[in-house]
Amino acid sequence: MDGRRNDTSAVRLESPTAAAPTGAGEPTSVFLDPSGRRWRTLLALGLISITALVTVTTWAAPRLLDPPEPGHHRTAVELPLGAPVPPTVGEGPLERVLHVEQSLQRGARGLDPFTGRPVTVFSEEEAADIGTSEWVLQRYGYPGGSTHLISLTFDDGPDPVFTPQLLDVLSREKVPATFFVTGQRAVAAPDIIRREIREGHAIGNHSLTHPDFNSTGPLMTQAQLVLTDRLLRDVTGQRSAYTRMPFGGFGDGSTIASINAILRLQQFGYVSASYDSDTLDWSYDSGESAGSIPLPQLDGRNLTVLLHDAGGDSRQKTVDYVQNVLIPAAKARGYTFVTMPQAQAELQAATGPVTVTGWDTATRQLATVALTWPQNLLSSLFAFAVMAVIGVGGLTVTLALARRLRRRRFPEDAPVLPVTVLIAAYNEEKVIARTLRALRHQTYPLLEIVVVDDGSTDATSDEVLLATAEDPRIRLLRQRNQGKWAALNHGLSAARGEIVVTLDADTIFAPQTVHRLVRQFTLDGAERLGAVAGVVRVANRNHNLLTRWQALEYLTQIGVERAAYARLGAIPVVPGACAAWRRRAVLEAGGYSGATLAEDCDLTLALQTAHWRISQDDEAIALTEAPQDVKSLLAQRVRWTFGTLQSLSKHRELLLRRKRGWLGLVVLPYTLLAALTPVLFTPFVVVMAVQTVRDQGWWVLGVYFALFTAVHLVVAAVAVALMREPVDHLLLVPLYRLVYEPLRIYLMYTSVYLALRGVRLGWNKLRRTGRVDAALDPSAPVPAPGAEIPVREPVSGTVGAGTGRIIDLDRLTVGERDPATGAVVHGGGGTQPDPRVGSITGGSGGPS
Repeated sequence: MDGRRNDTSAVRLESPTAAAPTGAGEPTSVFLDPSGRRWRTLLALGLISITALVTVTTWAAPRLLDPPEPGHHRTAVELPLGAPVPPTVGEGPLERVLHVEQSLQRGARGLDPFTGRPVTVFSEEEAADIGTSEWVLQRYGYPGGSTHLISLTFDDGPDPVFTPQLLDVLSREKVPATFFVTGQRAVAAPDIIRREIREGHAIGNHSLTHPDFNSTGPLMTQAQLVLTDRLLRDVTGQRSAYTRMPFGGFGDGSTIASINAILRLQQFGYVSASYDSDTLDWSYDSGESAGSIPLPQLDGRNLTVLLHDAGGDSRQKTVDYVQNVLIPAAKARGYTFVTMPQAQAELQAATGPVTVTGWDTATRQLATVALTWPQNLLSSLFAFAVMAVIGVGGLTVTLALARRLRRRRFPEDAPVLPVTVLIAAYNEEKVIARTLRALRHQTYPLLEIVVVDDGSTDATSDEVLLATAEDPRIRLLRQRNQGKWAALNHGLSAARGEIVVTLDADTIFAPQTVHRLVRQFTLDGAERLGAVAGVVRVANRNHNLLTRWQALEYLTQIGVERAAYARLGAIPVVPGACAAWRRRAVLEAGGYSGATLAEDCDLTLALQTAHWRISQDDEAIALTEAPQDVKSLLAQRVRWTFGTLQSLSKHRELLLRRKRGWLGLVVLPYTLLAALTPVLFTPFVVVMAVQTVRDQGWWVLGVYFALFTAVHLVVAAVAVALMREPVDHLLLVPLYRLVYEPLRIYLMYTSVYLALRGVRLGWNKLRRTGRVDAALDPSAPVPAPGAEIPVREPVSGTVGAGTGRIIDLDRLTVGERDPATGAVVHGGGGTQPDPRVGSITGGSGGPS
């Protein structure tokens, strides 16, 4: 529900099998499942699904993670963390860790650490560098005697913008290159990968999600390598059994962790590819380095150059550097451009066409779901949030302003309609007398004030009886405790008025509220206006920060949102705390229902189902007491939210029905979508937010928060202007945004859980305080319960004729004016017939 509802009752969760504390004939509560069968079924289905998922994962994971080509080893070889870092020998863009065998006859040899097979014989110079070390990191790869070979290599791609630009440059210059791609980007842009293969470039494995292999364990390293290998096989039809480790520096054997990372690559059957020259182009693209990207030393030696085609906000400097600097300079110095497999014999053996297997295809499909769908979903959710906050916010502001500009004029000689004021009360002894006192001094002649005591256990009835002694228009009806809906129906059946005005027992009406609610019906020539909503304001706003937060919520949701709905003729909720109903329409719609906890929302939708119109009067003001602590607030809001879901489910035939106008096509679908979106996507959004903060910092979330806060500030400012509220409401906007989303998520999860459980959500009355802010009238002290209540209205006015009755609208008092002297004699609100209404009696005069 929104902030216009004012009941502060707590929520009691009863057993699904407990009897409902209502009278006979109560409709079955929406979502109720007394047997508990639904919840047991859902639990069983969840358990079966989890078991099936675990079973399939246990069976499939080893097959997916098994390297697709022979040459890998089951047993790991790792150096202990405290071991000395092995020396580095040799030259070339490939690297491997070898076990050193020292022999007088054969000299120093390098052995494969997994098979013990001899791989190379070290030169005397290399043997001297190795010394007595048992391990060595060897760099190798270029064919003996070759010179002037250059391989351009690009990491982190493909990028949808800059990789195609690079490919255009390379195509024009007839330069082949090697692209080390990440699996995450490859599944997002498979067409670019295929273009690279088609145009003669080589594809290398750069991991799945670009982690630092120096800090990942063996299983994670295996998954990063093998899954990327498999999905590239499916995309390209080629094997690419060579890998460049993310964050791997030139000759990176500086730590045991990096040595062990290279050993893992070898264990899983992959060749570790490095480079000879790092251009650091990423730092120039990002602005961390000034000037131009430097040229590598083009002195005739073979070169493998590291560049990047993705991984940053822009790679435009890299594209320009390759086109205008690097390629022309290398060609001028007699270099031949080759891919890494063309220059390294071992890489040639690690590439070539393959037969794509079902596991390769399954890996690509799973990677697409896991790696691209979340980002696409996050983008869609962000777009929806922008639409909801900016688009819908802007639209509602526009509609609210347009409605105010087209304010209707009401004739002063409008007919007086018979009006019954109806209050359902349960344990309201602290506030009911004050509420009745405000009603006795309404400027509209009331036929009767009916209070239905719903089985109160306190002195509520005694307080009402005392009030009846002062004003015979007040009638008390008693019933055993059956619930608010039953009490309202009881009062409705006993009401004699054509129009029934409802309010809650703790709600204070301004003197002209009934008049302003009822005047809408006087202009309804077709008599199809079923209900008019009033405006509820928080009476105890200044009590604490929580009540101030609620005051802002009431203000924006009533002053702008519901005003916009009124402009569209699509109000989804008429708040029972301040509303006027055509009695005939309510009876035609079936009266109040106990099927939901939001009886006012339920009735509003039922009226519109029966083709009755709903309106709002922005000047019909009521004051209500808002919850003053978190526990009370949560109890209230759970009931509102749960009741709203019940009402939407009960009246789901209104959804997406063109004949229902804006209500069915826009307002209700948007309400449902905005309610359920957090339930479906909050866990995902939280995970993605944490990842965003980790990768990009808090500033990204800060930008989103600032954007939404700015929009809400505009909406709140419009609401303040339209509702003539204090400007200091706007100070709470940042806090409002911080509280609103977590609260909404909590309420939706709780409500959906309760709906699935099928429990009955009961009412558990909280203690009223009767607090009303002195700020409602700056010159007045804080009134105690039972005191006269100051409400901002026009200072005073004279109504009626002949008797000289006056009403002091500031102090809610009624008196008589002496016709001769003009002196005012205050009275207690007598009872005199009004000749314009026949049998209607009351001491409040006619409408002003």
